[in-house]
This record gives sequence, structure tokens and C-alpha cells, in this order.
Amino acid sequence: MNKKRIEIGVNIVFWILTSWLIIFSFSITEHVVDISGGVVSGNTKHSSKLISFFVIGQPIFALYFYLQLYFTQRLTDKSKAFNLIIKLLVVAILFIGLYVIVIMLFFKAYIHIVWFPSLWYGIFIFYTTIAIAYGLIKAWSKMEVDKRNLEVLNKQAELNLLRSQLHPHFLFNTMNNLLSMVDQVNNPKLAKSIDKLSGLLRYVVYENKSDHVPVSKEIKFIQDFSELHLLRFEEDEIDFKMNIIGDNENQSIEMGILLSFVENAFKHGVQPEFNSFVHINIDITNPINFIFKISNSIPPKIDLDNIGGYGLKSTKERLLLAYPNKHRLKISETQNEYNVELIINTDESNNS
Repeated sequence: MNKKRIEIGVNIVFWILTSWLIIFSFSITEHVVDISGGVVSGNTKHSSKLISFFVIGQPIFALYFYLQLYFTQRLTDKSKAFNLIIKLLVVAILFIGLYVIVIMLFFKAYIHIVWFPSLWYGIFIFYTTIAIAYGLIKAWSKMEVDKRNLEVLNKQAELNLLRSQLHPHFLFNTMNNLLSMVDQVNNPKLAKSIDKLSGLLRYVVYENKSDHVPVSKEIKFIQDFSELHLLRFEEDEIDFKMNIIGDNENQSIEMGILLSFVENAFKHGVQPEFNSFVHINIDITNPINFIFKISNSIPPKIDLDNIGGYGLKSTKERLLLAYPNKHRLKISETQNEYNVELIINTDESNNS
């Protein structure tokens, strides 16, 4: 149940209880106490005229109550506080005037009862106090909500500013500046790593506007990604081979569909001071079939159950969605080697 419904329910209960209390308590005209045989009994009489008076009066009090509430809960703007207070006073005066008119027109015979100060002022002060207190609580609550919303907006604005500062163009320009500052003769690895990283970012940012990309671009992405990993190791420390058979420019493939396989190969199959290898073979000689194979070594003390993880699971789900009944994925492993073979039917006219 939302807060609005709870608030409405509380208001309904409030008016039922207070109306019952006022109507049946203040409509008493006679209370007779009889003592007979040591037993005390009483009889209370209610005036139907007074009951009618208070029944008519309660809607007027309700109107007055919610008008006071309406203006009070808007006391959040200090610049408008004076005008709102004036409106509260005007509403109180108009209410008193309306109440007097009702009494003089319909209940003049009972004016000595309904206008008795302890009764009239008590009801009037009670509803006025509750309305103002209720309104002030709602005004305070609104200011707190506005304050929190403003904090969220400020945080969002800060985040948006940070994102705008980290716009891809900004990153690419910064990388180009860093690359120009690097001594490419004495630090060739650093220069190469910046260049490769810039290429990877460009591919991810600019090529993700469509689901499919030419296989040549995906192959280049995999190659740059692999070479960036290789920079962490000494030359000849890893046996890395990437062999591409065929030259098909018309073939396209789901972007990044091969990344998790290559990432897992370097994450789980490569270890310093170990005879590691990563071999990638891609066959695109057939214009409607894309064949990808990758094998990597399994270093000692590697947990075979951890190979793949979330990235591999996500890729399997992507393959099922992007190539339903149009792909075959085979994963096999031995004690020393982990193998992946993926064949994708890239013929878009075949949707079976």
C-alpha cells in the first residue's frame, strides 16, 4: 500500500472519530441520574436539533481544515510566507462568518449552547491546531524530499560532467598526446601499448552502433587485443600464433562474440616462466561459414572449473540469441590444453 492511500485512510478515520465524538458528546441536553436502592443509574437525552447542527457543521469544519492545510503546507518558500499567513487569517475569518450565519439562520434557539465558549472555541482551536501542525509536517517533509532530490540531481550532474570529460574524443586525443610524448625508441612497448589500447577503444565505441561488423574488423580487434596482452611478457615467453585463412570482405559477424574466448586464453592459459601458448586459427574461405579455433596451455595449479566463468556463459547466451540453430560450439580440455571450436553460419538469408 502506497503512502498516499495510507494518508487518505488516516484522514478518513480521523474525521469519523472526531465527528462521532463531537456529535454525540455535544448534542446532550439532559443527563438524569437516578439512585434507587443504592443502585446508581443514568439516562442521557440527545437533541435531534443539535445533532443536525453538528452534522451540518462538520463538513464546514472539514472545508476549513483542508483550506488551512492547503496554505500551511506551502510555507516552504520564505518569500511567500507573509502572503500565506494572511490567507490563513482570511480563511479563519471567513469560516467564523459562515458558521455564525448558519447558527443565526437555522439554530438561533440553541445559540446559548452552540456558542458557549468552551464548546465553540474548543472545536475551532482543535481543528485549527491539527490543520496547521499537519500542514507544517507536510511542508517539512516536502522540503526534505526536495533536498534529497537536489542532492541526487547534483550527483547526477557531477557524473554527467565526469562522463562528458571522459568523452571518447577526449580519451583518444589524450592517448594521441601521450603517444607523441613517449620516446618510441627507448620505450617501444609503451608506445605500442598506447596505440593498441586507442585502437581497441575506437572499435568498441564506434563499431557498437550496429550488431554486426565485418569479420576483418573483428579479426583486427582480436589481434590488437592479443598483442596488448603480449606486451606484459618478455619476447619468446609465450608461443602466440594467429593464422587467418581466406579473405572474405562481405562476411559479417556479431561484434565481440569472440572476445571472451581470447580473454580466457590469456587469463587462464598464460603464466610467466611457464611454457605457455595461445594458438588462434580463423577460416573464412567459405563465404557463409566462419570457423574460429583457439587453443591454450593450462599451467600447473590452474582450476579447470574456473576456466570460462561469467564471460563464457554470457557468450553462449549471445550465440543462442544471435545465431539460433546456426552455430556449433565445441569446448574440450585435457590436462595440459584447452580447446574451443566455434563454427557460425553467417548467411543472413538463412534464418532457420
